[in-house]
Amino acid sequence: MAQFKGTVFVSTRMFTEKRFGPEAVERVLAQLTPAQRENLSQITTVGWYPVEPVLAYHYALDEMFGRGDLALCQEVGRFSAGWALNTIFKFLLRFRTPHWTIEKAGSVWSHYHDSGRWELEPPADKTEKLIIGRLRDFQVNDRAFCMRLTGWIGGAVELTGGRNPQVSEARCATRGHSHHEYRGTWQ
Repeated sequence: MAQFKGTVFVSTRMFTEKRFGPEAVERVLAQLTPAQRENLSQITTVGWYPVEPVLAYHYALDEMFGRGDLALCQEVGRFSAGWALNTIFKFLLRFRTPHWTIEKAGSVWSHYHDSGRWELEPPADKTEKLIIGRLRDFQVNDRAFCMRLTGWIGGAVELTGGRNPQVSEARCATRGHSHHEYRGTWQ
C-alpha cells in the first residue's frame, strides 16, 4: 500500500479551511468512512500515512465544493506548492528559475512519497520556458492525484517567476501509459 508524507493532507486541509471556511473540513470528513476519518484525524506533517484516505478526502472535497471534474484538486495542488515552497524553500525562490524549482522538487520527491522517481529533461537552453518531467514507478494510479500534481507544478513555476503557467499531463498511468509525463510552459 502506497504512502504519502502527512504534508500532502495537511496542505489539503489548510486549502479547505482557507477557501471554504473552518467548518468545511468537518463537512468533507463527514462524507468519508469512519476508518478514513480516524486515519486522517491523526495526520501530522512528519508521519507517513496510507494514500487511500487522503485521496478519498480529495474526491469528497471535489464533490462537495467543486464541479465533479477534479479541477478543484488542481487548485489544491497549486495551494500546496505555495505552502510548501514558501515554508521550505522561501529564502531561495527569488533567486531561482522554474527549471531549478522543479528539478529540486524531483530530487526531494522520496521525502514525501514512498514510490516513484522523476526524470526531468534538461532544457535546451537556459531561456527555454518548457519543463518535461516523467514520473516512473509511482504506485498511486489515481486521477485526483494527477490533477493535484498538475496544479502543484503550475504553482511551483509561478512562484519562481513563470507567468501564466500551462501544465498538462501528456501521458498518464490512469489512461494505460507506463508512466506519467507532465509538460509545463510559461511566459
